[in-house]
Order: sequence, then C-alpha cells, then structure tokens
Amino acid sequence: MPTTRSSKRQSIVPNGLSEEEVDSSDSEDEITDFTGVLPPAPPDDELAPIDYFYSMFDKDSIALLTDQSNLYSVQMNPNKPLCISQHEMEHFIGTLIMTGIYSFPTPRFFWMNTTRVESIASVMSRDRFLQIRKNLHVVDNSNQLFAGDPAFDRAYKVRPLLNIVKENFRKIPKEEKLSADEQIIPFKGRSIMKQHMPLKPNRWGYKMFVLAGGESGICYDFIFYSGKGEKSEYGFCTKIVLALCETVPHDINHKLYCDNFYTTIALQVELFKLGIFTVGTVRSNRLAGLVMKTKTELSREGRGSMDHRVAEALLKSTPLPPPVKLGRPSLKLSLVENSASTSPRAAPSPLPSKSRPRVAKWQLQVFRP
Repeated sequence: MPTTRSSKRQSIVPNGLSEEEVDSSDSEDEITDFTGVLPPAPPDDELAPIDYFYSMFDKDSIALLTDQSNLYSVQMNPNKPLCISQHEMEHFIGTLIMTGIYSFPTPRFFWMNTTRVESIASVMSRDRFLQIRKNLHVVDNSNQLFAGDPAFDRAYKVRPLLNIVKENFRKIPKEEKLSADEQIIPFKGRSIMKQHMPLKPNRWGYKMFVLAGGESGICYDFIFYSGKGEKSEYGFCTKIVLALCETVPHDINHKLYCDNFYTTIALQVELFKLGIFTVGTVRSNRLAGLVMKTKTELSREGRGSMDHRVAEALLKSTPLPPPVKLGRPSLKLSLVENSASTSPRAAPSPLPSKSRPRVAKWQLQVFRP
C-alpha cells in the first residue's frame, strides 16, 4: 500500500488516491458554518441552586401541584381538606429531593430517633409529609377520558406538569451541535408504559426521547413515550426526531447527531430542507437496493478506504451531494450524512506505537465534513 513518510509520523494515503486528493487541514466548507448565535457565556456571578431549579421547575408548576392536590383531597373527603399552601408545597418538593439522597427503605426512617435526618425532619412533620404525598395530584381525575376514546392519553395524570417543564427546557438557547437519543427514567413498579432497554444503565423504567447538547449535555427538549400513537408517513423514528427539532432554528446550520435507530433517508431529506445538517449511522435494511463495495473490496484498497453514494432525492433540491456511506476493512460502517461530500478527504491517523503505552483513546478519522 503506498504511503508517505515523515520524520516522526506516518500519514497513510489509501489506494487509488493521490496526495492532492487527501486534505489534512482542519477547515470546513463555508456552506456548513454555523450562522446562528451561540448561547451566552455563564454570568460572572453564579446563580444560586434554587434559581437554576426554578428555571426548569417554575412557580407555575408549584401552583399546579398545590391547586390540584387540594382539589383531590376535597373530592376524597370534603370534611378533611388538605389546605396546603404553595410555600408548604415547596418544602414538600425539597423534602422529596433530599430523600432521594438516602437509601432508607421507607420515609418514616427520616423521623425515627435512631435514624433521624435533621435537615428533613425539621422542615416538615412525618404525618404531614405522608398526607401531602397521599393526595399529590397534577390533574382533575374527573376529566380523564376512557381508554377507548381517540383522544385518550396514557400519561394524562402527569401531562400538564410535563408540558410546563418541557416549555422551560425549550427556552434554553441551543448550541451548534445537538444529539437525539433515548433516556430511561428508572422505575420498577407496575405500569403499562414501563419499558425495558437492556443496554441502558437503568434497564427498566419510563422512556424519554431527548434532544440534548452534543457537547454540554443540556436537555433542550424531550418527548415522554406513552405508546406509538398514530402512524406517520415517515415512520416512527423519523417522526420522533422531527418533533424534537420543532424548536431548533432553521437555516443557521445546526448539526444533529443520532444513532442507527433514528437515521433514515427520509429524515436526512426533511432536516436538510429545514437547514439542519445531520449525520448518523444507518442500518443496512434502510438502504435497500443500494449497491456498495463489499468488505473484501474495501480490504484490498487498504486502510482508510471507503465507498459512497449520493441520494437523488437531495440532488433534486440542492447541488450539494450530502449522503455518504463509509467503510473500513476491519469494521464495515454505514453512515448517512447531509452536510458534506467525500472530498477533500483526510488521511487516516497513524496507528499508535506498540512500544509506547496508550494514554488516551484514539480514533481513525476516515473523512472530515
């Protein structure tokens, strides 16, 4: 395999390419440069923890819980109303957060003499805490629809609170690089909405589809999964990502990354129309009828070899040839992308020396957008 040697490092040029076709610069095409406004830097004076909490779980959430819990207590027993105030509800929520730090089997341990936790027991009595927890509600149960109704919502009892928190997350300014993935809220009780995902750290619980910052990890939007719902012309995976991207500004070149569960050709086309660039691995069954080089052919071409095709659906709307499929001899990788072509290509990074211990992870860079 032809190579180009330097004094210290070895830069590899795949077979069939000249050195002029391999670019080692770090510049990107101007057409993919981010043109939006990045989130402002953190203020010099850091906000108090309670301020960060209220930016997501605001006063409207407290008022909702207070009003609906009082209503439910009256519906259950008009002679013994709960009569909780918003200030007391804030104490209750703070107590719930604190109880999550300890591993007591029941809440009663926080008030026992031998296991008393002063920061909790001094805020609220045990009986009052249990009384509020028993009557805690978000909606009026009398307005819930039957399961056979077309507008029936499995998450009806928490939907108003989810909507408030969701809108607060959407207000956060978004960074350039975004990521779409699913997340599990741990739960092992009985629920028809409980999901099992064996590859997640918490395998059992409620599933959320999340749009997060690719670098910061900040949540910008989410969808609580309560069932597939109505069918979409694009399919379930594409529908989810498009819904998460509703609040992403258009035509300022945001970059979205996702795995092969979400990536489809239809998703690439729709997001490209919105001015959102996307890259993600793709399952082979979603590229039906696409003839590519075999693993044997890629192996013969050497390290850094690849093959690509351009989707005609995108070419009809733009001269940019985005979708690309890459391959490596040791691991065949399918990648669909709508923000760059395969030229110029970057030379693969040199393999680490066997005599030198590895101090960090390294990646084989096959192509640079």
